[in-house]
Amino acid sequence: MGAVRRCAIPLLLAAALCALPASAAAAGSERPREPFFPRAGNVGYDALAYSAQIAFDARSGRIKASAQIEALASQRLSNFSLDLRGLTVTAVEVNGQRARFNRGRDKLKIHPQTPVPPGSGFKVSVHYEGRPQTVIDADGGHEGWIPTDDGAFAVGEPQGTMVWLPCNNVPADKASFQIALTVPSNLKAVSNGRLLEISRGGGRTTYTWREPGPMSTYLALIDIGRGKLLDGKVAGRPSWTLIDPRQEKRTLPVLAELGEVIRFEEKIFGPYPFEAVGSVVDFEPKLGYALETQSRTIYAFIPDLTTVVHETAHQWFGDSVGLQRWPNIWLNEGFATWAQWYYAERHGGRSARDIFRALYRVPASHEELWEPPSGHPGTPKNLFSSSVYVRGAMALEALRIKVGTKPMLRVLKRWASDHAYASANIKQFVADAEKVTGKNLDPLFQRWLYKRGKP
Repeated sequence: MGAVRRCAIPLLLAAALCALPASAAAAGSERPREPFFPRAGNVGYDALAYSAQIAFDARSGRIKASAQIEALASQRLSNFSLDLRGLTVTAVEVNGQRARFNRGRDKLKIHPQTPVPPGSGFKVSVHYEGRPQTVIDADGGHEGWIPTDDGAFAVGEPQGTMVWLPCNNVPADKASFQIALTVPSNLKAVSNGRLLEISRGGGRTTYTWREPGPMSTYLALIDIGRGKLLDGKVAGRPSWTLIDPRQEKRTLPVLAELGEVIRFEEKIFGPYPFEAVGSVVDFEPKLGYALETQSRTIYAFIPDLTTVVHETAHQWFGDSVGLQRWPNIWLNEGFATWAQWYYAERHGGRSARDIFRALYRVPASHEELWEPPSGHPGTPKNLFSSSVYVRGAMALEALRIKVGTKPMLRVLKRWASDHAYASANIKQFVADAEKVTGKNLDPLFQRWLYKRGKP
C-alpha cells in the first residue's frame, strides 16, 4: 500500500521521509487460517483461477455479474464457502450442477449435489447482483467498492475484494484472474494485466482483462470512469494507463518516469515479474492512498515520484512475493519504503543512511514511529501504521549497515527470485538472509522487528 496510506505521519517523520529532491474440521469448514481475519477464507480448497463478467449500471451504481472459480479440493467437500459480503446471489452451480446455497456473515455457503473428492479439480459458478459496499477498516480507512462522481473503483487491501467477487479472500491463496467489465460507452473500465478485447454494442462497451500471474485477491483492481485509455510500452512491456481527466495534466509527467523506475528496480531486484505494466489515477480526494494492484497500480490522487517508486517496488515485494499471513506485512511495506529511500540515494537525494540516522534520533517517547514493532503489528488496526513502513524500512537499512550494500542487495534479489509468485513469511526471510550473508542475523531482526519500543 502506498506510503500515504492512512498513516498520519507527523511533520518530523514526513521530513525524514522526503528523500527525493524537490524536482524529482467438518468438510469445507471455515477453520481459522488468517489470524487478523479469522473468518476469511476456506482451507478445504485452493483457488486456481477466477473469471468474472460484471455489468455496471452508472445510474444506480448496481452490478449484475457472474463469476467462475476453478479450484482444487484439499479434502472431501460436502460443503464449502466463498467469501462474499452483501449482494444477492441468484444461482450457484458446482461442476455444472445446480447447488444449494445459503448465506452467513460475509460468507456464501455452498452445498454441491455430489461431494467433491479430495485432490479433485472442480468449478463453481455464481450469479449475483446488487450494489457493492464500501468497507470501513479497523483503522477507519475505506476499501472495497468506492463510488466516484463518474463511476467507481474497487480496491481490496486487506478484505475489500469480497464485496464484488465471491472468492477465497486470504493473501496466500493466489490465482489467475480474467475480468470482463461492461460499462456505458462514455466510460472506460480497467482491471489487472493485459487488455484482451474491447467489444461494443447497444451503447455499452465491454473491456476484458487477464492477469495470468498468480495474484492474491486483495490485489484485484476495478476502475470505471472517464478518461483516455493510454496504451503503449513501458520498459519494454505492454502498458495500459487510465487517468481521470482532472488529474491528467499534473500526472503525466510523473508517470513518464515509470519506465526508469522499473529499469532501476530490475537492476536491484531482478526482472519485472509480470507481463504488463501501467497505472490508474482516479479522482477521489477523500481516500488519499495508493494500492499496488498487481501489474497496474491505482492512485486516488496525483502521485509524486516517491509514491510511484514505492508502489512499483511492491510488484516484487507484496505482489510477486506475497504474504502467507497479514501480520507479516513488513515484507511488503518495509521493503517498498526502503526501496524509495535507496532510489532517492541513487538519484541525487538523501542517502538511506542519512534518513536512518535522522529517524533514529527520534526519541523513544515518540511512539508512532516505534510502536507497534514492524514484524508484528498486533491487530488489524495497526496494519498500516507508520512503524510498519518507517521502522520497517529502518530494519532493512540496519541489515545493510551490518552486512554491507552488495550483500544486502543480493539478499533482496535472492528473496524476489526464490519466492516469486509464491507466499512467504518473515522467518523464511531471516533464514534466507543468513544463508546469503553467512552471518547470524537473528539478534538484529529480533531487535528491529519484534522488540517493543525503540530498538
